[in-house]
Amino acid sequence: MNNNKFRIKMICKKTVLLLSILLLFFWFSCDTDPGLEPTASGIHGTVFFENDWPENTDEIIVVASLKFPPTSITDIILSDPLPLNVDSAEYTIYTDPMDFAAIGVVWKEKDQPWDVTNIIGIYFPTENKFSPGTVTIPNKNTILDSIDINADLSKAKPAVESEIRGTLRVTGDWPQGATSALVVASVPLLPSGLMDITLGIPIEAGFDSTAYSFSVQPGTYRLLGVLVLVKGEQVGINSIRGLYYQNPGDAFPGSVRIASETSVIENIDIDVNFNEPVFP
Repeated sequence: MNNNKFRIKMICKKTVLLLSILLLFFWFSCDTDPGLEPTASGIHGTVFFENDWPENTDEIIVVASLKFPPTSITDIILSDPLPLNVDSAEYTIYTDPMDFAAIGVVWKEKDQPWDVTNIIGIYFPTENKFSPGTVTIPNKNTILDSIDINADLSKAKPAVESEIRGTLRVTGDWPQGATSALVVASVPLLPSGLMDITLGIPIEAGFDSTAYSFSVQPGTYRLLGVLVLVKGEQVGINSIRGLYYQNPGDAFPGSVRIASETSVIENIDIDVNFNEPVFP
């Protein structure tokens, strides 16, 4: 009789232990960090390529940028590399819900590091080609579709040693929220959009005068200016707050010719006047 009681007691202990293990397993399963789960939100679309593929193409990726233009790799989230020598390619960027200032296509040259400003295409949802389309991923279960981009392979910029150098001089007070200024150059006198403009490296806002150097491809640039970025404001034609003129009082902006991949043009000084807009 005592043996039966002992066996029953042991069976009860084992049953309680098993139930405890099962409850602990269930509790840990429910409490698993959701960050370990695969990301189910992001951006999907198609890139349509225009013009001939450069022979020195190494990779092409789509980037979602937290700010525009991006200044470092920490500002962007990357897609996988796209297939090369095709007319179009689909892409997906998996990311947590957040706001993006721009979605772009970045070109990389063989034997060169990544340059996040080597942009050959930008997502424009409207006819305004000066303002990149902002994208908001609302929740962890949404992949935004049809974020399609036209990428112009003729805009790819191989590495060169040619530069424009000069001084930026500021008149008036910087706009509230101004973050940085970029020297920009355009081959057309009247650019039709951002893809006509070569962007320089951002310079922190707040200076009265500063020297700059600007890497550009060989060619004749009919328009050189300064683009001022303001937090919370979209980039547009009115973001250009200074233009280069060869002589004071000239009616048209001065042009600069870059003859070769090693040309360096000095003394291209630009006045940035915050007291009046460049384009009324």
